[in-house]
Amino acid sequence: MRLHSRLIALNALAIAAVTILLSYFLSHGVANVVQSEAEEQMAGAAALAAATIRTHPDRGDPIRLADELGRLLGVRVTLIAADGTVLGDSSLTPEETRAVENHRERPEVIQALETGRGAAIRYSATVHMSFIYVAHRDGDLIVRLAKPLESVDGLINSLRWQLAIAMTGSLVAVLAFGYTVLAFVSRPLARLAEAARHLAVGDLDREIPEVRGDADLVRIGSALSAMSRSLRSKIGELVEEKNRIDTIVETMSAGVIVFDRNARAVLANRWLREALQIQGPVDGKSPLEITRQPSLEAAVRQTLEFGGVAATEWTTHQGRTLSARSAPVGRRLGEAELAVVVFHDLTEIRRLEAIRKDFVANVSHEFKTPLTSIRGYAETLLSAPPENRETLREFLAAIERNATLLSALVEDMLVLAQLEADLPMQKQPVDIRALISRQIDSRRHLLATRGIHVEIDCPERSILADPARLSRAFANLLDNAIHYNRNAGEIRISCQETARGFAIAVSDTGFGIPSEDLPRVFERFYRVEKSRDRSAGGTGLGLAIARHAIESQGGSISVTSTIGVGSTFTIVLPQEIRN
Repeated sequence: MRLHSRLIALNALAIAAVTILLSYFLSHGVANVVQSEAEEQMAGAAALAAATIRTHPDRGDPIRLADELGRLLGVRVTLIAADGTVLGDSSLTPEETRAVENHRERPEVIQALETGRGAAIRYSATVHMSFIYVAHRDGDLIVRLAKPLESVDGLINSLRWQLAIAMTGSLVAVLAFGYTVLAFVSRPLARLAEAARHLAVGDLDREIPEVRGDADLVRIGSALSAMSRSLRSKIGELVEEKNRIDTIVETMSAGVIVFDRNARAVLANRWLREALQIQGPVDGKSPLEITRQPSLEAAVRQTLEFGGVAATEWTTHQGRTLSARSAPVGRRLGEAELAVVVFHDLTEIRRLEAIRKDFVANVSHEFKTPLTSIRGYAETLLSAPPENRETLREFLAAIERNATLLSALVEDMLVLAQLEADLPMQKQPVDIRALISRQIDSRRHLLATRGIHVEIDCPERSILADPARLSRAFANLLDNAIHYNRNAGEIRISCQETARGFAIAVSDTGFGIPSEDLPRVFERFYRVEKSRDRSAGGTGLGLAIARHAIESQGGSISVTSTIGVGSTFTIVLPQEIRN
């Protein structure tokens, strides 16, 4: 709504409000005065009528008596018994009088019964008119006089009509004033407002119209022109700065989310949305709604309330370990304006820490047993050398056996460390059947001792691989197939092309691996329960070395096993197969 329209509307409303208030208060004031005077007059008339009734010869005929009193007083007269029964009414016929309802609950009657006098104003359903009622009690008889309020209503209506005429004249004057405001103030202001609206929505190239006339409006127009030029410069700088900050925040390798003073999110970068798998916008959400972590909610609120730095750490449902550090920004009156929370993914760090702890514990355990044996035998030899040469030989053999185990353990650990160091591979064509044959030939004596038969089903093929790593992996699988096989068992080695690459499978007829142990057999130092006594040999690192040797070439290694039937380890190398 324009200025002149508002001025006209406000003035019209003010005039109307004043007129209505005057009409209300004057109407009620006049009505109250007239009604009070009428009530006093009718109270005196009711008392006089009661006195007349006491000495009237027709006292026994209340219907006739009410009609006579009504004619004498010029008002409606109703004679009512103490129980509310209407005995006579000057405005009703005898039949209507006998049929009228009981008046015991009428306000003026109740008041007259209690105090001797009562009054009320209401609309009479009997004669269909507004009346003022005054009741006077005289013993068991109640004399009620009623007078219509037509004269009071006429006086009030006349007063209201005069006020309406005055209000109309005032509204005409307001319209003339509004036209003047429209011509000299509202139209120039409308042009300036339109220009300001374009500035507000970013249309800074729109020209500010020239304003003439009122000096204040001219100054406003000049100020808007200057503001337009200044805004163009400042907004350009702000947009450039915002784009730079948004780019930095979005490309950060850590999560960032900003909360306002009410702990509601106002900004979150892409890293955080991806890490927490947030669907949809985060604006307006609390820390608890975003992460479902009460600790983060507490950290953010602590920062906002006390201004300190708070940190927390938790693991998500996806198994990721995240740390969050909340810091205040823009403190005011002891409270922070914003809380900036920076997230870091500690999953890999915690995983490596767990691996290191497990590795240290496993190495300590694996070294402890042979070292304890060596130390025990050495102490025995030093303190009480056995006289029996056969016993001495057994002691020395035990020391050599444990020393050999330690040497093999150290060697396997060095090999595993080299594989994990991501040293460059030396891929070259490898004759896979020749590689398998060399490994079997080097173990002919052990195979013959155990009575194990080896069957090879492998074509004459060359594949691209690192020969040292592939040899190491295959040797470890072959050793496992020998050590954990039955006496007089079988080993079957098969090679074939698959959709994923060239597959080499090593199957044995050993005891098999329980299904609950299958996911962990490639872990370092993990041993299936049946072989934990080391009687079958090995350091517990063979399968871990095989896995690293194959996966470092882009391949994969897997195992299937059936208890009492045997196990099959399969290597898949997804590189080109050559003839």
